[in-house]
Amino acid sequence: MENLRSATRLTNESLQHLKDGGFRFVLVKGHTADGRIDYINFDYFSLIPVKDLPKDPGKKEIYEPIDSEILSEWARFPDEGVKVIIEPEMPAVNC
Repeated sequence: MENLRSATRLTNESLQHLKDGGFRFVLVKGHTADGRIDYINFDYFSLIPVKDLPKDPGKKEIYEPIDSEILSEWARFPDEGVKVIIEPEMPAVNC
């Protein structure tokens, strides 16, 4: 929940900022109201920007390309449907 305080709402502007920053994907996580990860009964999605997908199969999760129609649609209508936020950029990690 600490990251939620410094998160940014997904909008056209924030999506473009990610693209301009060289991010190619986002890691998508569903969260419950108390912050637990859940993809069935969730209250909001968080997006974690990444530049490259992990090579290790054990680190594969749910990723979406930054240019996807889904992200564009969520960004166009940030006040409709489920809440979608962008978590603060994570430090670079060797994948």
